[in-house]
Amino acid sequence: MTSPADDRDKDASPPRHVGTTIEGAPVGSLLLQVVRAHARVGTELLNEAGVASPHEIVLLYLDAHGPVPQTELVHYMGRDRSTVTATLQAMERAELVTRTPSPSDKRAMNVRLTKKGRAAVPRALAAWHELERRTTRTLSPSQRAELMTALAAVRDALNETRE
Repeated sequence: MTSPADDRDKDASPPRHVGTTIEGAPVGSLLLQVVRAHARVGTELLNEAGVASPHEIVLLYLDAHGPVPQTELVHYMGRDRSTVTATLQAMERAELVTRTPSPSDKRAMNVRLTKKGRAAVPRALAAWHELERRTTRTLSPSQRAELMTALAAVRDALNETRE
């Protein structure tokens, strides 16, 4: 014979995976879980939109700023030069951007969107908007503002240690 408590356990939905907390680093371990989940969902949305990550970051930056020196993209993306070069080469093969030598410095390259790249911008932007919606949908406006403030403070504190 089963007790009422046993019946409730059968009907209960399975517990959601909450991740692993690293002893002594609960904030860091939770941030890592958030970043991984955000990246996973973002990649899925971008794939559905027909845009590869991190191509969308370059597309959106060039759309907002026009043609720029490649070194500007290196600084903006916070990646090493070889990683950004590989990304831009892949984007050139996909006909999303063109790179041309700078008229003032033959060692430097300028990067600009192609027609195909400009056409991909609205899809990339829509994917980011949907990611933002999914990320914050359970937060009230005040919780969202508090989260933005807290994340900026964490970012700034981590960047201080780098400098």
